[in-house]
Amino acid sequence: MSICSVKYLKDEDFIKKFGKRLKQVRESEGLSQEQLSLLTEVSQSQIARTELGQINTSISHVATYAKFLKVDAKDLFDFSKIS
Repeated sequence: MSICSVKYLKDEDFIKKFGKRLKQVRESEGLSQEQLSLLTEVSQSQIARTELGQINTSISHVATYAKFLKVDAKDLFDFSKIS
């Protein structure tokens, strides 16, 4: 019998960049965290923690954010646009 161990990888820098980019796109759409929360049904505190790079958000949340921010999901990963 073989036991496979998977190491959980958490790329702190990537998570922080994603959060900064999410905030940038949200603000460019003129939305507050509370407004995005109401649209997406994701708690405002979770959005805040995501934007601060404190949590590793799910791919489902990424798709939801993109939908309500009116961007392609890939645009949330375009870190070259972070100012």
